[in-house]
Amino acid sequence: MSNFPFVVDISDAGHFEQQVIEASKQQPILVDFWAEWCQPCKALIPLLTKLAEDYKGAFILAKVNADEQQELVAAAGVRNLPTVKLYKNGVMVDEFMGAKAESEIRKMLDTHVENETSNKIAEALALSEAGEHQQATEQLKALNQQEPSNSNVHIAIAKVYLQSGDFENCEAIIKSLPANIQLSDDVKKLQDELNLARSTSDSPEVEELLAQLETDPEQHDIRLQLANQYIVSHQYELALEALMYILQQDMNFQEGAAKAAMLSIFETLGAQEALTRQYRSKLASLMY
Repeated sequence: MSNFPFVVDISDAGHFEQQVIEASKQQPILVDFWAEWCQPCKALIPLLTKLAEDYKGAFILAKVNADEQQELVAAAGVRNLPTVKLYKNGVMVDEFMGAKAESEIRKMLDTHVENETSNKIAEALALSEAGEHQQATEQLKALNQQEPSNSNVHIAIAKVYLQSGDFENCEAIIKSLPANIQLSDDVKKLQDELNLARSTSDSPEVEELLAQLETDPEQHDIRLQLANQYIVSHQYELALEALMYILQQDMNFQEGAAKAAMLSIFETLGAQEALTRQYRSKLASLMY
């Protein structure tokens, strides 16, 4: 038996059916297939246990010793250790193999698990998007006092600093993160946004750029500056429109800078986002 309230050990197939499949109809169950000889498993188990405690019962961590439960492992289709599978409403909805950074596991969990901390982070970021940067920062710092090791809270504070124009504090937080967190996709994107914001900080305001384009619509360098300003303020559709105008005139403008900016937006939005699909199709039509 586990000494943690949100962690259980699965001892046989019947236990798996009851404590995972049936129990997942009430709340998500994260199943960790591990073994004593597996070094990555030993590193992952404390992290998953910590997350189970951090999420305060929003999901249950179920541990399966692969050496002791070989038939169960085979039935679950596990081929490598560690393998972690997330069950919800009686079915497996997500999984990963090998060691993962805490931020990546949290991202997976937050897709499927209702979590009070994630909701508070989302609320604070919405405040920041609305221009209430100080209030957002105060809420996130209070949350950080409750969960000082939660890297998602630190990343959210850095995002608010970026949105408020405080580039130095944003970069300081990024540099203070553990090395593996700094290499995560979320932090890489944040660093890219910071670099872009810095590069456009001396650029004219949007209204001035628009006025210049009214005089001469073919000033592609001005339109690229406009697109970058839109990206910084997360107005992605306007940015994509500006970039598409440039690409329609000159696909290789500034050695492909407009195309690179568009691809960066696709990565930020995700492949399934409607804007990504729409403009990826337009870009493909131009190219081919």
